[in-house]
Amino acid sequence: MRRMRDIVRLPVIDLNSGERLGWVKDIIYNEKDNTVSGVIVEKDSLLTHPLEDMSRDDIVSFGKDSLAVKNPEGKKISGASWSQKVGNKVFNGEGDIKGTIGDIYVDNTVQKVLGYEISDGLFADLVKGREAVFEENILCESQDVVVIEGGSLS
Repeated sequence: MRRMRDIVRLPVIDLNSGERLGWVKDIIYNEKDNTVSGVIVEKDSLLTHPLEDMSRDDIVSFGKDSLAVKNPEGKKISGASWSQKVGNKVFNGEGDIKGTIGDIYVDNTVQKVLGYEISDGLFADLVKGREAVFEENILCESQDVVVIEGGSLS
C-alpha cells in the first residue's frame, strides 16, 4: 500500500529517450470505480504548456524514485484529484466529524484507490497517530465530504 503524497513531485522519465519530462503535480482518479486515471505532469520546459495530462495506460511503473512512461499520448483524463480531496471533512454515520482527509491510499501498482488517511489535527496526530478508513467502510462521499460507518475507523 502506498500514499499518493509519496508519488507527487516524483520525476517523470520517458523510457524511450531517457529524458525527464517533468514532475508529477497531481494524481487523478475515478471516484466511481476507485481506479487511478492518470497524473498531471508539470513540465520542465518554459517553451511549452506547463501542464500535461498523462493517462494511466501510458505509465509503465510508479517507482520509489521516479515514474516511468513509454510512448505518452497526452490523452485527456478526468476525475477527482488528490490535491482537491486532501483536507475534505470526514463524518461518521451519526454526523460527528472524525477529521479531515490527510492522504489517499493506493495499491502498490497505483491502479486502485484503497482508502483514506484521516487526520484529527496536529496534536491528536502526534499523540495517537493518523487513522485509516478503507473503501468498505465508506458509506458515501461527495466532492467535499466523506461519510464513514458508525464512527469506528479501521
